[in-house]
This record gives sequence, structure tokens and C-alpha cells, in this order.
Amino acid sequence: MRFASKYGNFVVLIQSEISEHYATGHQRTLQPQVVAKFTPGGLLPFEREIVLNHWTFNGSYQEMDEVTTVAPDYRIGVFDSVVAQLENNWSDETRVAVEESLQRLTRLDDVIELPRTLVPAPWPRYDDFKGTVGALMKRLEEDGHDLEQVLEYERATQNRPALIAALQSKLDGFEQEAGVEEEITA
Repeated sequence: MRFASKYGNFVVLIQSEISEHYATGHQRTLQPQVVAKFTPGGLLPFEREIVLNHWTFNGSYQEMDEVTTVAPDYRIGVFDSVVAQLENNWSDETRVAVEESLQRLTRLDDVIELPRTLVPAPWPRYDDFKGTVGALMKRLEEDGHDLEQVLEYERATQNRPALIAALQSKLDGFEQEAGVEEEITA
């Protein structure tokens, strides 16, 4: 998941370090410190528009002409939990804990969760569809949805293998028989 902060070098303490100190001068870490470090830059263009529409940035610097203001990109911090997991050798549980902590911070408006895609769902309750892959494919075709956009949305949000395979084979011009009776699970 990707998050943006109104502050360029924002740091969120997720888990404090707990260590034991011995009389010999040695120490043993029982629980490592986990922090989410936001860094300025790295926003994708659609993410930048979302952030600029969400927050206002007062007190901007000016160019040498003393009229043109400097874009506030240097003030916006970005955090990607998947990249941080790889850089810090976090377990999946630690990454999920970081994501949940940052999602709780979104209520305070210091952090916003960035969407994975701007492609909208085919219909508002698409993610809650109950039934088989075949039934969903039939509905998508009958309603005339763009299957390429549905595939892009599905890969970015739900990432359900049976449905992705069915969409891909349909786009490739093949009729997929295997998996169409498989129930869709979230």
C-alpha cells in the first residue's frame, strides 16, 4: 500500500524497541523498532493530483521573480509498505501492522492512503459480487463493460486469480471452460 503525508520527512513509530541490558555491557533486543519513514518525492502523477486536491500548502516558496510559487512537491512525503518490507526485511505480519497503523492515522488527516488505480470499479458493488466466475463474466459482457479496464481494476484491487485468468483468456480470444464454475471469493 502507498500512503502520502503532508510532511516530507514524516516518521511514524509503529513498534518500540524492547531490549534487555546485562551487567556485562551486552544487550539483547527482544522486539525491534519498526518505523514508517516517509520521503519527499516519488508520487505518480495521478497520486500528486489527489494529494494537491486533498491538502492546502500555505507559505510556499517563490521563484526569483517573486511572483511564481514553487510547487509543494518537496513537502509531500510518500511511503510504500511493500518497498519498506523489502528494505527492512519485515515479515508479512509486520507489514500488515504498519499498514493498519497508517490507516488509523488517516482519520487524523496527517496521512492519506493512495489508491492503487484510478480505473473505477465496473459498478459500485462490484467487489461484493457473489457467484461464480462464469456468472460474473456473463454479466460483464451483457452490460457491455470494457474488459481491459475490468482486468486492470481487478489486478490492482482484488487480484482474484480465477477471474484474472478468465478475463485474460476472453481478451486473448479464447473461451475458458476451466474455472468458470469456481466461486468468487474476496
